[in-house]
Amino acid sequence: MRLALVVALVALLCAPTPIVAPPPSTPSPSTPSPAPTTPSPSPTPVNCVWSAYTCGTCSESCDTGTQTCTRTKTTEESNGGSCSGTNTKTQDCETQACAPPACSGVSSPTGYLKITTKLTMKATATGSDTDAAFKAKVKTAIAVGGDTCENDVTIDAFAKSSNSAVVDATVRYPVNATAASKEAAIHKAVALMTKAMYMPNWVLPEQAHDDSNTGTATPDLDSTATQVTCPAAKSYDQAAALVTAKDYAGARAALNHIALCNYNTGSSALGTSSNMADVCNLLGFSNRKLSNPDVKLSELYYKRALQIKPKHVNANGYLGELYVQTNKPALAREVLDDLKVMCPPPAGCDSLTYLRDAMAAAKMEEGAHVRKLTWDDRCFDLACSPLNLEKGDKIEFKYSVNHDVVEVADKSAFDTCASGTTVSSTSQGTAGFVLDLNDVGTEYYICSQGNHCSSGQKIEVKVHERTHAAPPSSGESAPCYSASCEPSAPAPEKAPAPAPEK
Repeated sequence: MRLALVVALVALLCAPTPIVAPPPSTPSPSTPSPAPTTPSPSPTPVNCVWSAYTCGTCSESCDTGTQTCTRTKTTEESNGGSCSGTNTKTQDCETQACAPPACSGVSSPTGYLKITTKLTMKATATGSDTDAAFKAKVKTAIAVGGDTCENDVTIDAFAKSSNSAVVDATVRYPVNATAASKEAAIHKAVALMTKAMYMPNWVLPEQAHDDSNTGTATPDLDSTATQVTCPAAKSYDQAAALVTAKDYAGARAALNHIALCNYNTGSSALGTSSNMADVCNLLGFSNRKLSNPDVKLSELYYKRALQIKPKHVNANGYLGELYVQTNKPALAREVLDDLKVMCPPPAGCDSLTYLRDAMAAAKMEEGAHVRKLTWDDRCFDLACSPLNLEKGDKIEFKYSVNHDVVEVADKSAFDTCASGTTVSSTSQGTAGFVLDLNDVGTEYYICSQGNHCSSGQKIEVKVHERTHAAPPSSGESAPCYSASCEPSAPAPEKAPAPAPEK
Protein backbone atom coordinates (compact mmCIF):
# COMPACT_ATOMS: atom_id res chain seq x y z
CA MET A 1 0.00 0.00 0.00
CA ARG A 2 2.75 2.42 0.99
CA LEU A 3 4.71 1.48 -2.12
CA ALA A 4 1.70 2.25 -4.33
CA LEU A 5 1.33 5.70 -2.78
CA VAL A 6 5.01 6.53 -3.37
CA VAL A 7 4.81 5.41 -6.99
CA ALA A 8 1.71 7.52 -7.54
CA LEU A 9 3.35 10.58 -5.96
CA VAL A 10 6.49 10.24 -8.12
CA ALA A 11 4.36 9.90 -11.24
CA LEU A 12 2.49 13.05 -10.33
CA LEU A 13 5.66 15.08 -9.74
CA CYS A 14 7.37 13.94 -12.94
CA ALA A 15 4.39 14.50 -15.25
CA PRO A 16 5.09 17.14 -18.00
CA THR A 17 3.60 20.59 -17.45
CA PRO A 18 1.05 21.44 -20.15
CA ILE A 19 1.91 24.48 -22.33
CA VAL A 20 -0.83 27.07 -22.21
CA ALA A 21 -1.08 29.29 -25.26
CA PRO A 22 -1.31 33.00 -24.48
CA PRO A 23 -4.63 34.63 -25.16
CA PRO A 24 -4.86 36.38 -28.50
CA SER A 25 -3.77 39.99 -28.26
CA THR A 26 -6.27 42.69 -28.91
CA PRO A 27 -4.93 45.25 -31.35
CA SER A 28 -4.65 48.71 -29.74
CA PRO A 29 -5.98 51.71 -31.60
CA SER A 30 -3.24 53.47 -33.62
CA THR A 31 -1.88 56.81 -32.24
CA PRO A 32 -1.50 59.50 -34.90
CA SER A 33 2.10 60.89 -35.35
CA PRO A 34 2.59 64.50 -34.19
CA ALA A 35 2.52 67.08 -36.95
CA PRO A 36 6.02 68.40 -37.87
CA THR A 37 6.85 71.74 -36.26
CA THR A 38 8.61 74.61 -38.02
CA PRO A 39 11.59 75.87 -35.91
CA SER A 40 11.22 79.48 -34.89
CA PRO A 41 13.84 81.80 -36.38
CA SER A 42 16.90 82.53 -34.19
CA PRO A 43 16.80 85.96 -32.61
CA THR A 44 19.08 88.47 -34.28
CA PRO A 45 22.21 89.14 -32.18
CA VAL A 46 22.38 92.68 -30.87
CA ASN A 47 25.84 93.97 -30.04
CA CYS A 48 26.23 96.25 -27.09
CA VAL A 49 27.36 99.83 -27.58
CA TRP A 50 29.70 101.60 -25.18
CA SER A 51 29.12 105.12 -23.92
CA ALA A 52 31.99 107.60 -23.97
CA TYR A 53 34.56 107.36 -21.21
CA THR A 54 34.04 109.50 -18.13
CA CYS A 55 37.32 110.21 -16.35
CA GLY A 56 37.93 110.82 -12.67
CA THR A 57 40.31 113.31 -11.12
CA CYS A 58 44.09 113.19 -11.47
CA SER A 59 45.95 111.17 -8.86
CA GLU A 60 48.61 113.89 -8.44
CA SER A 61 48.31 117.54 -7.55
CA CYS A 62 51.01 118.64 -9.99
CA ASP A 63 53.03 117.52 -13.00
CA THR A 64 51.80 114.44 -14.90
CA GLY A 65 49.37 112.19 -13.07
CA THR A 66 47.03 109.33 -13.91
CA GLN A 67 43.27 109.09 -13.88
CA THR A 68 40.81 106.23 -14.18
CA CYS A 69 38.12 106.43 -16.86
CA THR A 70 34.96 104.29 -16.97
CA ARG A 71 32.17 103.71 -19.46
CA THR A 72 28.83 101.89 -19.43
CA LYS A 73 26.76 100.01 -22.00
CA THR A 74 24.12 102.09 -23.74
CA THR A 75 22.75 98.98 -25.50
CA GLU A 76 22.77 95.80 -23.45
CA GLU A 77 24.28 92.75 -25.09
CA SER A 78 21.72 90.07 -25.95
CA ASN A 79 21.20 87.01 -28.10
CA GLY A 80 24.89 86.29 -28.49
CA GLY A 81 26.00 89.88 -29.04
CA SER A 82 29.18 91.04 -27.39
CA CYS A 83 30.98 94.22 -26.41
CA SER A 84 34.73 94.14 -27.01
CA GLY A 85 37.18 95.74 -24.63
CA THR A 86 36.89 96.58 -20.95
CA ASN A 87 34.82 99.25 -19.25
CA THR A 88 37.79 100.95 -17.56
CA LYS A 89 41.13 102.39 -18.61
CA THR A 90 43.90 104.39 -16.98
CA GLN A 91 45.49 107.32 -18.78
CA ASP A 92 47.97 110.10 -18.15
CA CYS A 93 46.60 113.51 -17.28
CA GLU A 94 48.14 116.97 -17.10
CA THR A 95 47.48 119.03 -14.01
CA GLN A 96 48.86 122.22 -12.55
CA ALA A 97 52.60 122.81 -12.57
CA CYS A 98 54.47 121.71 -9.47
CA ALA A 99 55.69 124.32 -7.03
CA PRO A 100 59.39 124.29 -6.17
CA PRO A 101 60.26 122.37 -3.01
CA ALA A 102 61.10 124.13 0.23
CA CYS A 103 64.66 125.26 0.71
CA SER A 104 67.12 122.71 2.05
CA GLY A 105 67.34 122.22 5.77
CA VAL A 106 71.12 121.72 5.69
CA SER A 107 72.48 123.43 8.78
CA SER A 108 75.74 125.39 8.79
CA PRO A 109 76.64 124.67 5.14
CA THR A 110 80.37 124.62 4.48
CA GLY A 111 79.93 125.09 0.75
CA TYR A 112 77.76 124.49 -2.27
CA LEU A 113 77.88 121.89 -5.02
CA LYS A 114 77.15 124.13 -8.02
CA ILE A 115 75.80 123.18 -11.44
CA THR A 116 75.97 125.69 -14.29
CA THR A 117 73.69 125.02 -17.22
CA LYS A 118 72.89 126.56 -20.61
CA LEU A 119 69.47 125.81 -22.13
CA THR A 120 68.83 126.65 -25.79
CA MET A 121 65.27 126.80 -27.13
CA LYS A 122 63.38 128.08 -30.14
CA ALA A 123 62.73 131.82 -30.19
CA THR A 124 59.00 131.08 -30.05
CA ALA A 125 59.42 129.42 -26.63
CA THR A 126 58.80 132.72 -24.86
CA GLY A 127 55.36 133.10 -26.42
CA SER A 128 53.74 136.39 -25.45
CA ASP A 129 55.70 136.62 -22.18
CA THR A 130 57.98 139.52 -21.41
CA ASP A 131 61.62 138.58 -20.90
CA ALA A 132 61.21 138.98 -17.14
CA ALA A 133 58.10 136.79 -17.03
CA PHE A 134 59.72 134.06 -19.12
CA LYS A 135 62.90 134.05 -17.01
CA ALA A 136 60.73 133.67 -13.91
CA LYS A 137 59.01 130.63 -15.46
CA VAL A 138 62.36 129.07 -16.40
CA LYS A 139 63.69 129.67 -12.88
CA THR A 140 60.69 127.88 -11.38
CA ALA A 141 60.98 124.99 -13.87
CA ILE A 142 64.70 124.54 -13.11
CA ALA A 143 64.00 124.58 -9.37
CA VAL A 144 61.31 121.90 -9.77
CA GLY A 145 63.44 119.80 -12.14
CA GLY A 146 66.49 120.23 -9.91
CA ASP A 147 64.55 119.38 -6.74
CA THR A 148 65.59 122.55 -4.96
CA CYS A 149 64.07 125.87 -3.94
CA GLU A 150 64.07 128.96 -6.15
CA ASN A 151 66.45 130.76 -3.77
CA ASP A 152 69.14 128.30 -4.90
CA VAL A 153 68.59 129.00 -8.62
CA THR A 154 70.12 132.03 -10.33
CA ILE A 155 69.39 133.12 -13.90
CA ASP A 156 72.80 134.40 -14.97
CA ALA A 157 71.96 135.49 -18.51
CA PHE A 158 69.12 135.51 -21.03
CA ALA A 159 69.54 136.18 -24.74
CA LYS A 160 66.96 136.06 -27.49
CA SER A 161 67.46 136.25 -31.24
CA SER A 162 65.28 135.60 -34.25
CA ASN A 163 66.28 131.92 -34.08
CA SER A 164 66.65 131.02 -30.42
CA ALA A 165 66.23 131.86 -26.77
CA VAL A 166 69.15 130.96 -24.49
CA VAL A 167 69.14 130.84 -20.69
CA ASP A 168 72.27 130.50 -18.53
CA ALA A 169 71.57 129.43 -14.96
CA THR A 170 73.38 128.25 -11.84
CA VAL A 171 71.91 125.85 -9.29
CA ARG A 172 73.59 125.35 -5.93
CA TYR A 173 73.12 122.52 -3.44
CA PRO A 174 74.27 123.23 0.14
CA VAL A 175 76.69 120.77 1.75
CA ASN A 176 78.07 120.52 5.27
CA ALA A 177 80.48 118.11 6.92
CA THR A 178 77.96 115.25 7.12
CA ALA A 179 77.98 112.39 4.63
CA ALA A 180 74.19 112.61 4.34
CA SER A 181 74.30 116.20 3.03
CA LYS A 182 76.94 115.31 0.42
CA GLU A 183 74.96 112.26 -0.68
CA ALA A 184 71.76 114.32 -1.04
CA ALA A 185 73.54 117.07 -2.99
CA ILE A 186 75.19 114.60 -5.39
CA HIS A 187 71.88 112.76 -5.90
CA LYS A 188 70.08 115.96 -6.91
CA ALA A 189 72.97 117.31 -8.97
CA VAL A 190 73.29 114.17 -11.10
CA ALA A 191 69.55 114.13 -11.80
CA LEU A 192 69.59 117.83 -12.77
CA MET A 193 72.60 117.41 -15.08
CA THR A 194 71.08 114.35 -16.76
CA LYS A 195 67.89 116.29 -17.44
CA ALA A 196 69.59 119.49 -18.61
CA MET A 197 72.07 117.77 -20.95
CA TYR A 198 69.92 115.01 -22.41
CA MET A 199 66.25 115.80 -21.75
CA PRO A 200 66.07 119.59 -21.36
CA ASN A 201 62.27 119.64 -21.55
CA TRP A 202 62.32 118.17 -18.03
CA VAL A 203 63.73 121.49 -16.69
CA LEU A 204 61.80 123.92 -18.91
CA PRO A 205 58.27 125.33 -18.65
CA GLU A 206 55.72 123.43 -20.71
CA GLN A 207 55.29 126.26 -23.23
CA ALA A 208 58.98 125.86 -24.19
CA HIS A 209 58.91 122.09 -24.75
CA ASP A 210 60.29 121.05 -28.13
CA ASP A 211 62.34 118.09 -29.34
CA SER A 212 64.95 120.47 -30.78
CA ASN A 213 65.85 121.96 -27.37
CA THR A 214 69.42 121.37 -26.19
CA GLY A 215 71.33 121.90 -22.97
CA THR A 216 74.72 121.67 -21.30
CA ALA A 217 75.63 121.26 -17.63
CA THR A 218 78.92 121.46 -15.76
CA PRO A 219 79.55 120.68 -12.07
CA ASP A 220 81.71 122.86 -9.83
CA LEU A 221 82.70 120.50 -7.05
CA ASP A 222 84.81 123.02 -5.08
CA SER A 223 86.16 120.06 -3.13
CA THR A 224 87.75 122.24 -0.45
CA ALA A 225 84.35 123.53 0.66
CA THR A 226 82.10 120.60 -0.23
CA GLN A 227 84.42 117.64 0.41
CA VAL A 228 82.99 116.07 -2.77
CA THR A 229 85.96 114.50 -4.54
CA CYS A 230 86.68 112.32 -7.55
CA PRO A 231 87.23 109.55 -8.43
CA ALA A 232 84.18 108.06 -6.76
CA ALA A 233 84.56 106.23 -3.48
CA LYS A 234 83.24 102.96 -4.92
CA SER A 235 83.82 101.28 -8.26
CA TYR A 236 81.04 100.26 -10.61
CA ASP A 237 81.48 96.59 -9.66
CA GLN A 238 81.12 97.47 -5.97
CA ALA A 239 77.96 99.46 -6.71
CA ALA A 240 76.56 96.55 -8.72
CA ALA A 241 77.29 94.19 -5.83
CA LEU A 242 75.18 96.44 -3.58
CA VAL A 243 72.30 96.11 -6.05
CA THR A 244 72.65 92.33 -5.98
CA ALA A 245 72.58 92.47 -2.17
CA LYS A 246 69.39 94.59 -2.42
CA ASP A 247 71.04 97.54 -0.71
CA TYR A 248 69.37 99.89 -3.17
CA ALA A 249 69.98 103.08 -1.17
CA GLY A 250 73.69 102.28 -0.88
CA ALA A 251 73.87 101.35 -4.56
CA ARG A 252 72.15 104.58 -5.60
CA ALA A 253 74.60 106.68 -3.58
CA ALA A 254 77.60 104.88 -5.12
CA LEU A 255 76.23 105.12 -8.67
CA ASN A 256 75.39 108.82 -8.27
CA HIS A 257 78.98 109.51 -7.21
CA ILE A 258 80.29 107.58 -10.23
CA ALA A 259 77.98 109.50 -12.57
CA LEU A 260 78.95 112.88 -11.09
CA CYS A 261 82.65 112.16 -11.54
CA ASN A 262 82.04 111.01 -15.12
CA TYR A 263 80.15 114.22 -15.87
CA ASN A 264 82.90 116.22 -14.16
CA THR A 265 85.60 114.92 -16.51
CA GLY A 266 83.78 116.28 -19.54
CA SER A 267 84.95 113.20 -21.44
CA SER A 268 82.62 112.22 -24.26
CA ALA A 269 83.94 108.67 -23.99
CA LEU A 270 82.70 108.37 -20.41
CA GLY A 271 79.47 110.18 -21.16
CA THR A 272 78.44 108.10 -24.15
CA SER A 273 80.09 104.69 -23.71
CA SER A 274 78.19 101.55 -22.87
CA ASN A 275 79.69 101.79 -19.36
CA MET A 276 77.70 104.95 -18.69
CA ALA A 277 74.61 103.23 -20.11
CA ASP A 278 75.11 100.52 -17.49
CA VAL A 279 75.46 103.14 -14.73
CA CYS A 280 72.20 104.79 -15.79
CA ASN A 281 70.48 101.41 -16.07
CA LEU A 282 71.34 100.53 -12.47
CA LEU A 283 70.46 104.05 -11.29
CA GLY A 284 67.01 103.46 -12.77
CA PHE A 285 66.81 100.03 -11.16
CA SER A 286 67.93 101.28 -7.72
CA ASN A 287 65.49 104.21 -7.70
CA ARG A 288 62.65 101.86 -8.66
CA LYS A 289 63.45 99.29 -5.97
CA LEU A 290 63.69 101.66 -3.00
CA SER A 291 61.14 101.21 -0.22
CA ASN A 292 59.81 104.59 -1.35
CA PRO A 293 60.45 104.29 -5.11
CA ASP A 294 61.20 107.36 -7.21
CA VAL A 295 59.58 106.26 -10.46
CA LYS A 296 60.15 109.60 -12.21
CA LEU A 297 63.91 109.41 -11.71
CA SER A 298 63.86 105.72 -12.58
CA GLU A 299 62.25 106.52 -15.93
CA LEU A 300 64.76 109.33 -16.51
CA TYR A 301 67.76 107.04 -16.07
CA TYR A 302 66.34 104.16 -18.10
CA LYS A 303 65.66 106.57 -20.96
CA ARG A 304 69.16 108.00 -20.69
CA ALA A 305 70.64 104.48 -20.81
CA LEU A 306 68.63 103.84 -23.99
CA GLN A 307 69.78 107.13 -25.53
CA ILE A 308 73.35 105.87 -25.15
CA LYS A 309 72.62 102.27 -26.11
CA PRO A 310 69.16 101.83 -27.71
CA LYS A 311 69.42 98.03 -27.70
CA HIS A 312 70.37 97.76 -24.03
CA VAL A 313 68.18 94.73 -23.40
CA ASN A 314 67.97 95.03 -19.63
CA ALA A 315 67.24 98.76 -19.61
CA ASN A 316 64.39 98.07 -22.04
CA GLY A 317 63.06 95.28 -19.85
CA TYR A 318 63.26 97.32 -16.64
CA LEU A 319 61.58 100.30 -18.32
CA GLY A 320 58.75 97.99 -19.36
CA GLU A 321 58.43 96.72 -15.78
CA LEU A 322 58.29 100.34 -14.60
CA TYR A 323 55.37 100.98 -16.96
CA VAL A 324 53.60 97.92 -15.54
CA GLN A 325 54.31 99.17 -12.01
CA THR A 326 52.84 102.60 -12.87
CA ASN A 327 49.87 101.10 -14.78
CA LYS A 328 50.76 102.29 -18.28
CA PRO A 329 49.84 99.27 -20.43
CA ALA A 330 50.25 100.98 -23.82
CA LEU A 331 53.85 101.97 -23.02
CA ALA A 332 54.57 98.52 -21.56
CA ARG A 333 53.39 96.93 -24.83
CA GLU A 334 55.66 99.24 -26.85
CA VAL A 335 58.66 98.06 -24.82
CA LEU A 336 57.51 94.45 -25.16
CA ASP A 337 57.46 94.83 -28.95
CA ASP A 338 61.00 96.24 -28.90
CA LEU A 339 62.19 93.30 -26.81
CA LYS A 340 60.58 90.83 -29.20
CA VAL A 341 62.76 92.28 -31.95
CA MET A 342 65.90 92.20 -29.79
CA CYS A 343 65.20 88.75 -28.33
CA PRO A 344 63.58 86.71 -31.12
CA PRO A 345 62.31 83.17 -30.52
CA PRO A 346 63.09 80.48 -29.81
CA ALA A 347 65.90 81.71 -27.51
CA GLY A 348 64.24 84.90 -26.22
CA CYS A 349 65.87 86.49 -23.17
CA ASP A 350 65.25 86.92 -19.44
CA SER A 351 64.17 90.55 -19.83
CA LEU A 352 61.39 89.51 -22.19
CA THR A 353 60.33 86.72 -19.84
CA TYR A 354 60.16 88.98 -16.78
CA LEU A 355 58.22 91.69 -18.59
CA ARG A 356 55.72 89.15 -19.89
CA ASP A 357 55.25 87.72 -16.42
CA ALA A 358 54.82 91.19 -14.91
CA MET A 359 52.19 92.07 -17.52
CA ALA A 360 50.37 88.78 -16.97
CA ALA A 361 50.34 89.32 -13.20
CA ALA A 362 48.89 92.81 -13.77
CA LYS A 363 46.33 91.39 -16.25
CA MET A 364 47.76 93.48 -19.08
CA GLU A 365 47.18 91.95 -22.50
CA GLU A 366 50.22 91.56 -24.72
CA GLY A 367 48.31 92.16 -27.92
CA ALA A 368 49.57 91.00 -31.30
CA HIS A 369 53.13 91.93 -32.19
CA VAL A 370 53.25 93.51 -35.66
CA ARG A 371 56.64 93.35 -37.39
CA LYS A 372 56.83 96.08 -40.01
CA LEU A 373 58.79 95.28 -43.17
CA THR A 374 59.75 97.67 -45.92
CA TRP A 375 59.33 95.17 -48.75
CA ASP A 376 60.65 97.55 -51.43
CA ASP A 377 64.41 97.72 -50.96
CA ARG A 378 65.24 96.74 -47.39
CA CYS A 379 64.35 93.09 -47.91
CA PHE A 380 66.47 92.48 -51.00
CA ASP A 381 69.46 90.14 -50.85
CA LEU A 382 67.72 88.23 -48.00
CA ALA A 383 68.40 91.14 -45.63
CA CYS A 384 65.15 90.36 -43.76
CA SER A 385 65.45 86.58 -43.81
CA PRO A 386 65.05 84.40 -41.85
CA LEU A 387 62.51 86.10 -39.61
CA ASN A 388 61.69 84.42 -36.28
CA LEU A 389 58.29 85.26 -34.84
CA GLU A 390 55.67 83.69 -32.60
CA LYS A 391 52.25 82.24 -33.25
CA GLY A 392 49.73 85.07 -33.13
CA ASP A 393 52.18 87.71 -34.39
CA LYS A 394 51.68 89.62 -37.63
CA ILE A 395 53.85 90.95 -40.45
CA GLU A 396 53.02 94.21 -42.19
CA PHE A 397 54.45 94.38 -45.72
CA LYS A 398 54.80 97.93 -47.07
CA TYR A 399 55.76 98.29 -50.74
CA SER A 400 55.12 100.11 -53.99
CA VAL A 401 53.11 98.90 -56.98
CA ASN A 402 56.26 97.29 -58.40
CA HIS A 403 56.03 94.41 -55.91
CA ASP A 404 53.69 91.75 -54.55
CA VAL A 405 53.76 89.04 -51.87
CA VAL A 406 53.46 85.41 -52.99
CA GLU A 407 53.50 82.35 -50.71
CA VAL A 408 55.36 79.34 -52.11
CA ALA A 409 54.99 75.76 -50.98
CA ASP A 410 58.35 74.82 -49.51
CA LYS A 411 62.09 75.45 -49.29
CA SER A 412 62.71 74.08 -52.76
CA ALA A 413 60.16 76.44 -54.28
CA PHE A 414 61.66 79.26 -52.21
CA ASP A 415 65.19 78.54 -53.47
CA THR A 416 64.12 78.26 -57.11
CA CYS A 417 61.57 81.12 -57.03
CA ALA A 418 58.79 78.81 -58.20
CA SER A 419 55.25 80.05 -58.64
CA GLY A 420 52.90 80.09 -55.69
CA THR A 421 49.78 81.71 -54.26
CA THR A 422 49.50 85.49 -54.33
CA VAL A 423 48.53 86.68 -50.86
CA SER A 424 48.95 90.40 -51.56
CA SER A 425 48.78 92.01 -54.98
CA THR A 426 50.76 94.92 -56.37
CA SER A 427 48.00 97.32 -55.35
CA GLN A 428 47.85 96.35 -51.67
CA GLY A 429 51.30 97.36 -50.47
CA THR A 430 50.89 101.13 -50.29
CA ALA A 431 48.38 100.91 -47.46
CA GLY A 432 50.27 97.98 -45.93
CA PHE A 433 49.35 94.32 -46.20
CA VAL A 434 49.07 92.56 -42.83
CA LEU A 435 49.78 88.83 -42.71
CA ASP A 436 48.49 86.85 -39.72
CA LEU A 437 50.76 84.08 -38.44
CA ASN A 438 48.30 81.55 -37.05
CA ASP A 439 50.24 78.29 -37.38
CA VAL A 440 53.55 77.04 -36.03
CA GLY A 441 56.00 76.11 -38.75
CA THR A 442 57.99 77.66 -41.58
CA GLU A 443 56.41 79.80 -44.26
CA TYR A 444 58.03 81.11 -47.44
CA TYR A 445 57.22 84.35 -49.28
CA ILE A 446 58.66 85.88 -52.43
CA CYS A 447 58.05 88.78 -54.80
CA SER A 448 56.98 87.40 -58.18
CA GLN A 449 57.52 90.60 -60.13
CA GLY A 450 60.33 90.60 -62.71
CA ASN A 451 63.56 89.11 -61.41
CA HIS A 452 62.99 90.37 -57.87
CA CYS A 453 62.92 86.93 -56.23
CA SER A 454 66.09 85.73 -57.95
CA SER A 455 67.71 89.00 -56.84
CA GLY A 456 66.92 88.11 -53.24
CA GLN A 457 63.51 89.66 -52.49
CA LYS A 458 62.16 86.77 -50.49
CA ILE A 459 61.74 85.90 -46.85
CA GLU A 460 61.64 82.73 -44.77
CA VAL A 461 59.36 83.11 -41.74
CA LYS A 462 59.80 80.72 -38.82
CA VAL A 463 56.75 80.73 -36.55
CA HIS A 464 57.33 79.41 -33.02
CA GLU A 465 55.01 78.58 -30.15
CA ARG A 466 54.58 81.43 -27.68
CA THR A 467 56.47 79.93 -24.77
CA HIS A 468 59.07 81.18 -22.35
CA ALA A 469 60.96 79.87 -19.38
CA ALA A 470 59.51 80.23 -15.90
CA PRO A 471 61.14 82.95 -13.76
CA PRO A 472 63.10 82.15 -10.60
CA SER A 473 61.01 81.33 -7.55
CA SER A 474 61.52 84.85 -6.17
CA GLY A 475 59.42 86.21 -9.03
CA GLU A 476 61.60 89.31 -9.10
CA SER A 477 63.78 90.41 -11.97
CA ALA A 478 67.46 90.42 -11.14
CA PRO A 479 69.74 93.26 -12.21
CA CYS A 480 72.21 92.66 -14.99
CA TYR A 481 75.46 94.56 -14.87
CA SER A 482 77.85 92.58 -17.00
CA ALA A 483 78.11 91.65 -20.65
CA SER A 484 77.37 88.00 -19.79
CA CYS A 485 73.77 88.92 -18.95
CA GLU A 486 73.09 90.32 -22.39
CA PRO A 487 71.83 87.90 -25.05
CA SER A 488 74.18 87.12 -27.88
CA ALA A 489 74.17 89.91 -30.38
CA PRO A 490 72.40 88.97 -33.60
CA ALA A 491 74.38 88.92 -36.79
CA PRO A 492 74.68 92.43 -38.19
CA GLU A 493 71.95 93.24 -40.63
CA LYS A 494 73.05 93.08 -44.22
CA ALA A 495 73.14 96.33 -46.05
CA PRO A 496 70.34 96.31 -48.61
CA ALA A 497 71.50 95.47 -52.09
CA PRO A 498 70.46 97.83 -54.86
CA ALA A 499 66.98 96.97 -56.05
CA PRO A 500 66.90 95.39 -59.50
CA GLU A 501 65.69 97.45 -62.35
CA LYS A 502 61.92 97.61 -62.44
